[in-house]
Amino acid sequence: MSVDSAHEDVPALIRLTGRACTALRADEMIVFDWAGLGLCCGCAGQPWLRTAPRAVTRGYRGFRPLDTDPPDSAVAHPRAYPYLVGRAIAVDCRRRFGLRRFSCDLPPDVGLAGLSSGAIRDGGS
Repeated sequence: MSVDSAHEDVPALIRLTGRACTALRADEMIVFDWAGLGLCCGCAGQPWLRTAPRAVTRGYRGFRPLDTDPPDSAVAHPRAYPYLVGRAIAVDCRRRFGLRRFSCDLPPDVGLAGLSSGAIRDGGS
């Protein structure tokens, strides 16, 4: 089974914790972005989290909307999206020295490492 078709009918549910909701500004969204790691393979990479202005995420047609709580608070890069579908993911935020750091509970083997271990094919279990 390909990564693109795995759990395609089951959307991701992204839940922001209270700290994440408080830290996320009204004009921002959480973005599950894609960090390319390979020079030889365009698909080699890892999903990572960042914030972006809503206007920017709306302007980029490639971002895919996610089912979120609260609604309309996160989108995903097209290459990160297949690694999120079918998962319930919690997003949290910690402040250190006044800086926000958003994190999520995705397993560490999601992305490039997961391709070699088969974690995507069997749903990460």
